[in-house]
Amino acid sequence: MALRGHDLPDKDVLVVDDDAGVSDVLAGMLQDIGYAVDTAGTVIEAKKLLAEHRYGVVLADWRLPDGDGSVVAHLATAAGSHAFVMSGYLAKMLPGSVDARQTLMKPIRRAELLAAVRSCIGDAPTPTGRSVQTG
Repeated sequence: MALRGHDLPDKDVLVVDDDAGVSDVLAGMLQDIGYAVDTAGTVIEAKKLLAEHRYGVVLADWRLPDGDGSVVAHLATAAGSHAFVMSGYLAKMLPGSVDARQTLMKPIRRAELLAAVRSCIGDAPTPTGRSVQTG
């Protein structure tokens, strides 16, 4: 978790996954092209970060050690963020628990992740605050 003061919170991303390896990979893909990313491993950590900071996009794993990632997604949406639930078990999710347009199937490919984030908040900002398009 690396919370920082940032002038463009609508471009910031929160990744919630209890597998630190997955969080690191997803955060790295987003940071490599300029997004500011925080990570959390539990619902409780995610709630704390959501209370302290507004994110443009929240990516929450469905199965977390202390609850359901769809709860994090609903809280994020209520706070004005775009939210996705990630899972390798989308077929096992209860119908209606998550909007099908707000899911990402694991393993998530880089192009799919970047397309989902960009479709919600646009390109990553440069240090001066202007958006930059990257591959």
